[in-house]
Order: sequence, then structure tokens, then C-alpha cells
Amino acid sequence: MADLSTLREVILPTLFSWKSLAIVLALLNLKNIPFSWHIRLLTHLLLNLRRSPTSPPFPTCPPSPTLTSKNQKNIQTHPIFHPHTLTTRTSLWETDYNFHKSNSTYFSDLDISRTAIVTRVYTPGLALVSLEFDHELKNGKDENAKVNVGKKVYVALGSTFTSFKREIGPLQRYRVLSRVVGWDRKWVYVLSAFVGMGSGNGKSGGKANGKVFATAVSKYVVKKGWVTVPPERVLRASGMLPERSVGDGEGEDGVVVEEEEEGTVEGIVEGVGEVLSKDDNDATGQGVSDWTWEMIEEERVRGMKIVEGYVGLDEKLLAEWE
Repeated sequence: MADLSTLREVILPTLFSWKSLAIVLALLNLKNIPFSWHIRLLTHLLLNLRRSPTSPPFPTCPPSPTLTSKNQKNIQTHPIFHPHTLTTRTSLWETDYNFHKSNSTYFSDLDISRTAIVTRVYTPGLALVSLEFDHELKNGKDENAKVNVGKKVYVALGSTFTSFKREIGPLQRYRVLSRVVGWDRKWVYVLSAFVGMGSGNGKSGGKANGKVFATAVSKYVVKKGWVTVPPERVLRASGMLPERSVGDGEGEDGVVVEEEEEGTVEGIVEGVGEVLSKDDNDATGQGVSDWTWEMIEEERVRGMKIVEGYVGLDEKLLAEWE
């Protein structure tokens, strides 16, 4: 009788109290508790920082080969085009009235995945290029551009396009795969895909095994004040690109002076490469020495053909309203 009395009067009220319910809900919605997004973003940013151009490009989160298309077996051999994998699940708070992941919540996952990719390929080049630009702007002929001397370098998100293919159910696990697909004189383009857990490793993902839930393409720009920094210049300073072939004059690395524009600023700024305290790694990036500049340029051009429709649409939409 004493045991039953204890169960009824002490244990059961404790298990079914508001405090217990709050703990259970918090555990089921870890992605959505206050400051969770900030912690996840900062964690992936710090884990993917590189201190020197010779540091390995994949310090954490080994990329998955599942984003590699059937026609691109060797795309993962160069760090610039190698995908990053983010594994997560749909929290209850992310579901909508249709009981699947709400469309708006895809972008918070994209923030984490894209930040990891951009941090990986743009550090420590951002800090190095910033110092070079200070010297060039200070000694240049453009007096208006000199106001940017000493200003911080930052990465801004210009736009994002997302296409939804299949629904993601409550508490369902999935991966977000992102990689750099190409770049031009101003923008670097990041291709992302939400895929089932069964993709590439044999794990069961139920009906979504090996399926693509959504795809996205985003573009980023590097700014120093209101001066645009060409992506190729930062990639080269980060140890991701070899020197150009002699006589190739396209895609120059010089300063691009433009008017100030709106953009979403990402959490990568000048000097972030100095944050890590662990020892430098003298090993070069995986497969970097095997790729010539011509091979990288060929893949960049192929990637730009993939996103050319998005680039054209983005410009037409802006022209429609301005």
C-alpha cells in the first residue's frame, strides 16, 4: 500500500507535471529553443575556420559523396567543389498545419550549411585580401574608393532560390548538402540539396530513402566597405586556387568599385582565421595538387551553366521592380 501511495502521490504527479512536459517539449524542439540557431551557426563557423592557406579544407564533418552527380565522379576531388554535410531532423516546432516541415524553416538549415561552406573556402583569404586591398585602395587613383581603407571585409548573401520536391515529416532525419558550384567576377554560387538519410550510406530513410526533398541555389558577395572583392581573389588567397595560366586575362582579380547595395551579412569577417588556437597543419588540401587551373576553370564554367537560368531570373526580377 505504501508503494502504491508513493506512486500515486509523488511519482505520477512529478512525471506529468508542467515542468516535465516543458522538458520533453524542449528536447523535441532543441533546434528552436532561444539562441539555438546562433549556437549552431557559430559552432559550424568555428569548426570550419582555416588558419592558413595550407590547412586541410575539411577539418570537421567529412563531406558526403551523395551530392556528386552521375556525370561528375571526380567533382569531390577538389576542395572548392566538395560538398559539406549537415545532418539534422525536423523538430515538432518546424511542422506546419500539413504536419510536415514548414517551407520557411528550410532557410534556417541553409544558413548553417552555407556558412560552413563559405567559411571553409574563404578563410584565411578574407583577412589576407583585406590587407592587400588597404594598400591598393590607399595608393589607387580613385579618391572615392579610399574611404574603404581600413574597413572590415564581410560576406553578404545576395539572394536564394529554393525548389521544394517532397515533404519532410515530423522528427524525420535528413541531410543538407551544400557545395560551391561556380563564381563570376562578383558572386560565388552555392548549390544545396535536402536529401533523405538513405542517400549514399545504405541507412534506411523509409519512403524518403535516397530521395531529394528540396534544392536551393544561393549567391554570395565579398565586400570591403562598398567595394566588391572578386571571389577568385579570395579563393586564391585561401589556398584553393593555383595561379592563372600565363596569358589568360579573363576574370581579373582587381578591385571592383560599385555603389553600396543591400545584402544579408553573414558571420564571416576579417580576422576570423586568427581565432583558432590549434596548431597549423602543413598538409595541402585534398586533391589540390592534382588539379590545374584549367581543370578548375572547366568545372567552374560547367557549374555556371547550371545556374545561368537563376542568374538571369534574378536580374529580371530586380529590373521589374526598380
